[in-house]
Amino acid sequence: MPVTKTEKFEVKGNERFTNAFIAYVFGFVGGIPLILMKDTDEFTKIHAAYSSVVGFFFWIAFMGAWHMYPGYPEFGWALYVLALWYVYAVFGAWKMVRGELYSIPVIDGLAKKLISALASAV
Repeated sequence: MPVTKTEKFEVKGNERFTNAFIAYVFGFVGGIPLILMKDTDEFTKIHAAYSSVVGFFFWIAFMGAWHMYPGYPEFGWALYVLALWYVYAVFGAWKMVRGELYSIPVIDGLAKKLISALASAV
């Protein structure tokens, strides 16, 4: 069973690059405002939701790695988590700029629930 599947969407100008940068580099903090904005298209909202959900899990992993040893913070293992986040962020932003939509099975359901929950808040 493939981990990801892709769909192709039409790419429009530099706005796509800006939204990709905001959504993926700033993680779940950058994805939430993109979901809440009314003039954001569905393609951007889906990518922002993916970034928010995956970014939240990476944040939890980063905090766990940061405080792995009791008594003092350890930044060594946290650097590996941070490096993995940036690999994912580059992958997601690259897919978004190209106009492709990817799907990760468990994250897909959580991202759609996030979009529907925040859509009712606006």
